[in-house]
Amino acid sequence: MSSTVEQSAALERSAMLKVAWRLVPFLGLAYFVNALDRTNVAIAALTMNKSLGFSAAEYGFGAGAFFWSYVLFQVPSNLMLARIGARRWLTLVIFAWGLASASTALITDVTSFAVVRFLLGVAEAGYFPGVIFFMTRWFPSRHRGRAMGIFFAFSAVAVSTASPISGNILALHGWLGLAGWQWIFLIEAVPALILAVVCPFLLRDTPQNAAWLTADEKAWLARQLATEQSEAPAAQVSMLRTLRDGRMIVMIVSYFGIGCGIYANIFFLPLIIKDMGFSNLTVSYMAALPAALGAVGMVLNSRHSDRTGERMLHTALPMLLAALGLLFTGATVGNAWLEMIGLCVAGVGMSSCLPTFWTLPTTYLGVSAAAAGIAMINSLGNISGYVAPQAVGLLRDWTGNYSAPMYAAGGVVLVASALLPFCGVGAAPARLSRAPVT
Repeated sequence: MSSTVEQSAALERSAMLKVAWRLVPFLGLAYFVNALDRTNVAIAALTMNKSLGFSAAEYGFGAGAFFWSYVLFQVPSNLMLARIGARRWLTLVIFAWGLASASTALITDVTSFAVVRFLLGVAEAGYFPGVIFFMTRWFPSRHRGRAMGIFFAFSAVAVSTASPISGNILALHGWLGLAGWQWIFLIEAVPALILAVVCPFLLRDTPQNAAWLTADEKAWLARQLATEQSEAPAAQVSMLRTLRDGRMIVMIVSYFGIGCGIYANIFFLPLIIKDMGFSNLTVSYMAALPAALGAVGMVLNSRHSDRTGERMLHTALPMLLAALGLLFTGATVGNAWLEMIGLCVAGVGMSSCLPTFWTLPTTYLGVSAAAAGIAMINSLGNISGYVAPQAVGLLRDWTGNYSAPMYAAGGVVLVASALLPFCGVGAAPARLSRAPVT
């Protein structure tokens, strides 16, 4: 009996190490580029807004237009992925967003800005929910939290490193007759186009298609995933019924709250720091700090969540920390260093809650509902991506500073953190498996 257990543990360890090393670095790198191409507009805005005559509200309107299509196309995109496979679909998605991102360099007014951002949202809509669903086909639940934590960390690193990178590209202003903000979009679109070429050679749709797994490893992984899906509470529930489930509604509303905090911060962070009186290059480096700290918190929180098996508190408490950081930022506007402390605390909280949040729906959604359910939460929750930038821009124009916008964002995240536990998913299991976690 002991020998059988040891053999099973060794098989699990070897299979999951191979899966993690084969898939997570590429998916994470693509998410790095995804986040870069979505958020580089925040640094570009330091000169683009003045060059094109955008007010804060107009900039918020254009930046938020990304989420009109991002919301509309996530569910059909994820259903398409489930139908034709991640290998082909993600290749198309990555290539399309690279083209859309590069075309942002051609905008001339608010209308063209909104149109290009809308197209970028169409292209990017399929990547994040597609990867979350894809991971349910490869990672058993006790390995999924850490895999998601590393995956999300790439996004946080993107936000932290993108600001200095974009800030230095901004200095190319005038080269070949183009503005610095135009070079940001052109140069930072190139990695996506390269990754689209590499994608079909690295990804496989299921473990059965993976030549780099042994027959025993494929069989073990197939058994684990099949057992989990059959035991999922929603495994035998129809997709439409699952989407009407009260737990889904709570998670959608809570994710909307998380998004309000993230997007109120991410699209305006350089502009908030700029209001403190720093130069554009200094702003780009200071804007990297909250995301860098957030990447550390993200990995540590998801690792601890995997060890304990507890998901809910590992999500709700970082949300509470983010809310307090945003409220503190609003209360300290005018004091640059206290504002930065608040922004850093908010960054750690918002980053840390994301990986564990996405283990909640995958905990109880079965095969029939996973693709649509994940996309539904992400798409409806990401309505915040339009609401938050628009609200922040309007409040900034009305009040003359960022105090009211930070109070508003912090309040929404605070409510979301209090609401999330009512979804009733993600409590620590009564007994934890001692199987090794890669």
